[in-house]
Amino acid sequence: MAEHPRRAPLSGEIAQRVVDLIAPTISHNINVMDEHGTIIACLDPARIGTLHRGAQRVIAEGRGVLVTTHGRESSDRPGANEPLVVDGELCGVVGVTGDPHEVAPLARVVALTVQLLVAQSRDQDAVTRRHTEARDLIAALGSGTAEPGAARARLAAAGLAPPWSLALWTAAEPRPDGSAAPPEPSETAVARINADAGHRAAVLHGALWTVGTGAVPAPGALGLPEDGRHTRTEPTGDVDVLLAHAEESRALCRYAGLIPALADPGPWSRAIAVAVAHLPARSLAHLAGHVVLLNGAQRRTVLAVASTTSLQAAADALYVHRNTLLQRVERIRAVTGFDPRRPDHLTTLQMAMYARDALGGSHRE
Repeated sequence: MAEHPRRAPLSGEIAQRVVDLIAPTISHNINVMDEHGTIIACLDPARIGTLHRGAQRVIAEGRGVLVTTHGRESSDRPGANEPLVVDGELCGVVGVTGDPHEVAPLARVVALTVQLLVAQSRDQDAVTRRHTEARDLIAALGSGTAEPGAARARLAAAGLAPPWSLALWTAAEPRPDGSAAPPEPSETAVARINADAGHRAAVLHGALWTVGTGAVPAPGALGLPEDGRHTRTEPTGDVDVLLAHAEESRALCRYAGLIPALADPGPWSRAIAVAVAHLPARSLAHLAGHVVLLNGAQRRTVLAVASTTSLQAAADALYVHRNTLLQRVERIRAVTGFDPRRPDHLTTLQMAMYARDALGGSHRE
């Protein structure tokens, strides 16, 4: 018997899909046999799983074979049988039933067509499998129930070595209930990322997620709109930290307004955003009520005081005189009852503004 390189088994499901597609276009039955000569796809279900001697000869000799009589102890019927070569490997046989000399030219054309369709189906199945694996991986990371060992094994199975990073992309506008909506065209970005050996992507909880080795791809590299929202984590080799980041990201998807806009990313506190995302709805509304009367300049003042080390630094960040800043601080205290100069009050004001963001406002307005 001739020797052939080791090859992946031909899928009966793919073969049957191809037979069902081609057979209606010709007036002859088509069989597909595996590398052992067993029929794995045919218009006659009764012949599937039976042995085809003519196919065994094709595999042994590596060339087309004509069958001129019905087989007594096999499923052979008169017809022409041709090798099925996919990706340069002999993986089966294609047979066309009929007068062998009449269908021989047709069998060669059908074999070439089947080869192309099987290769195409294999590629499509591989892409579908990668997408499914990516979705399962990311869902497991963000589930809150994944054990570190199991998560590490899933990442390794996906070919993702540490350090790992994680990112979210959403549309600029949240859904009516405040939750995240995926950016367009997210499916194109998912396909592009999953073709990269170092990253996996899926649309989950209304957002486009990516997890991968090293740094997250730049937003511009994925063809996503520049007016969306985005957050990313720094690469980490600690799987517990990655799991924490994934759970945080799932929480942020509940309120897309908590995710910073690409066009205006900072300053932004992930810790405060995540804490606010976990608040009950009534608490969120109550908290946001503390800052509902602040105007844009006063909200920006709170943000500047919170993100700098002194009132002078805050005044410089806002391009205002220190006395102007102090006047704003006094006004904020009078309106809200919270003094931005006190750390505990400042934290409350920050959380209140994030709560307002979660409910559809913006502390940058």
